[in-house]
Amino acid sequence: MEKYVTELVVPPVMPMDSQAGRDIYTIGVRQFRQQLLPPGRPATTVWGYGSTRHPDTFHYPAFTVEAQYGRAVQVGWVNELVDAGGRYLPHLLPVDPTLHWANPLGGIARRDSRPTFTSTPGPYRGPVPIVTHLHGGANAEESDGYAEAWYLPDARGLPRGCARFGSFYEEFAKKSESRFGVPWRPGEAVFHYANRSRASTLWFHDHALGITRLNVYAGMAGFYLLRGGPSDLEEGILPGPAPRLGDPPGTRYHEIPIVIQDRSFRTDGSLFYPPSRALFDGFKGPYVPGSDIAPIWAPEYFGTAMVTNGRTWPVLAVEPRRYRFRFLNGCNARSLILKIVRDPLARRPASAALAVWQLGSEGGFLPAPVEREQLLLAPAERADVVVDFTSVPAATELYLINEGPDAPFAGGTVGSDFAAADPKTTGQVMKFVVAPLAGVDTSTPPSQLTLPRFEPLGAAELTRKVSLNELNSSGLPHVGPRQVLLGTLDTRGKPKPLGWDAPITENPALGSTEIWEIHNLTKDAHPIHIHEVQFQIVDRQTVPSGTRRAPEAWESGFKDTALAYPAAITRVKVRFGQPGRYMWHCHILEHEDNEMMRPFRVGPA
Repeated sequence: MEKYVTELVVPPVMPMDSQAGRDIYTIGVRQFRQQLLPPGRPATTVWGYGSTRHPDTFHYPAFTVEAQYGRAVQVGWVNELVDAGGRYLPHLLPVDPTLHWANPLGGIARRDSRPTFTSTPGPYRGPVPIVTHLHGGANAEESDGYAEAWYLPDARGLPRGCARFGSFYEEFAKKSESRFGVPWRPGEAVFHYANRSRASTLWFHDHALGITRLNVYAGMAGFYLLRGGPSDLEEGILPGPAPRLGDPPGTRYHEIPIVIQDRSFRTDGSLFYPPSRALFDGFKGPYVPGSDIAPIWAPEYFGTAMVTNGRTWPVLAVEPRRYRFRFLNGCNARSLILKIVRDPLARRPASAALAVWQLGSEGGFLPAPVEREQLLLAPAERADVVVDFTSVPAATELYLINEGPDAPFAGGTVGSDFAAADPKTTGQVMKFVVAPLAGVDTSTPPSQLTLPRFEPLGAAELTRKVSLNELNSSGLPHVGPRQVLLGTLDTRGKPKPLGWDAPITENPALGSTEIWEIHNLTKDAHPIHIHEVQFQIVDRQTVPSGTRRAPEAWESGFKDTALAYPAAITRVKVRFGQPGRYMWHCHILEHEDNEMMRPFRVGPA
């Protein structure tokens, strides 16, 4: 496939419906075709977000929601996965109906459950549930995008007796309408975001129980940038501008959000995602009823092409000046190690051509800028960085490469502990071409920046021990994993793996601060995301040596996703400031879709 023949898309700003005391949006999810592959190749059918009042805004990734500190945002998230005749659309990708999932065809009684089959079923072809989560937001439970608060489109021809919404949808709809006076219509959820957190790079994506991996892979993701307040910098200090509503064509942007994802394509341009467990490990059965191995679900999937802001291997023209990039690892399972180099095929590890100055992580600005030669980003992690092209001559070509593995990441160093991604494909991300300077750069050099005051969390009242676990088949030797689970530890330190529907074991008090000890008992690193909060990494302790090490300098700020390494304990300090029912989970999407997710409740049980 050709590389570097299309321009990087800079996501425009999502238009509002109105500003009646708050910023009001109606954002739908639709099916459409988009040119992800180079010109001359077929277009790709995707699912993505857009303003229902502006059909030309539907795009993968979504247009960016720009939010201001202290100003509330209301979003009506509408499931519009219907055809031109209003009938529901089946999924673009193979849905494994044997998992514990939303299960609309189970009806009210069996929704949000693991169905029972007497023989191995094919992929589910019914209507598709969605629910949108604002990742990193501190919001009330009814606006968090809880996995069991999903809903189907208001479509014609829905199967008789199917559940049209998840177990918590009605409860949250009533609570939301009571608080805000805005009812939820069929096929919609209306979420309210207070925006009282630190200025930061947030993102939104689907979170429906058991099919998050497929809905996100189909295109359901976008940026939500929270600006202003006491934890932001004054305009003009950092490179800009960023996109704004009403920008004339040709506007040059020096602040750009960039989401990196891996995808695979068929020759007709359609998205490819494995239709069988056999493509993961060669296991071809028996499945139902002969074993406990799911027939379609794979523990991880790594695509063969890199897609950046919705295009394969794009190119960005930059001037010899400073740029602010907000990087997001939006991959399902792939950890990225990003580096700017001169030769995209250089032997790995390659020498960096330019440093990257990291200013922020998921929870906003760090205590101080950190100069780095490379960025390690696990799925869902973000890095707010400045790259200074000032000294680079015009016509120079530079490349953003990926040295993370084409396999599960377990830590270590490329070349000695793991092989880098294929330099010809997934080892390349995008290209920079330096053009002549078109204007004066008045931004502050990153080495001279003073970032907003950082106030760490106070002392913790409780330490809670939790575990990360893998389970192999209970009946077939050496076949697995069949599930990945979170859990607790008993008084002897023995893990107690727990499924999604086990009773809640994490029940912090409202306003409390806790330390969560995450004991990783698997062979891989897991990006652990806790909803509703931004936390601090305290330290990591290797097992069994007991050696503790402080978080890396770029992890010294607030985060909502922490990489928990194998054979180690990762400690995070968390303050719980919102009452209600939330979730914590691994952000390898294949893992969270097969039990590596647990509910927690803040406040009275």
